[in-house]
Amino acid sequence: MAKLYGNLTNRLEENKNYTGREIQVGDDITEYLWSDRNCYYVTRVIDQKHIFVKPYNVCADHDKEGGMGHQNWLYFKTCREMHEYLNKYYPERQTNLDDIKESGEIELVFRYGAWYVKNEYWYDVKLEKPQYQKKNISFGVRDYYYDWEF
Repeated sequence: MAKLYGNLTNRLEENKNYTGREIQVGDDITEYLWSDRNCYYVTRVIDQKHIFVKPYNVCADHDKEGGMGHQNWLYFKTCREMHEYLNKYYPERQTNLDDIKESGEIELVFRYGAWYVKNEYWYDVKLEKPQYQKKNISFGVRDYYYDWEF
């Protein structure tokens, strides 16, 4: 049996496909970390074991209760959309929308029973092959979580 670590909820929800179907462009993904969670969406599907994703840009919902401990988040597919939203609430700190650089796609592959990030920049020096980093993710759920106590 695998050793449990971090947030028990994360361990119970990770590595599932909640859509009940094959992965499609636009599907939401939640990545489960020690206690936090990050969110992505599928941008390209090569096949059911090879996809590309982009991270959601997440910020606090300024129309709802905030402060330490809140979990009221808004999800934006582009950094520009998020800053357009934030510029409405912080006019004294306007972000120049023309200077925003969007994040690139992340390549994920399913190997050995788990999803991995294929990283072209990490190479095994001896074999000159790209390295892979395991990701505990689930499809069909978008549930960002920030652990304020950790």
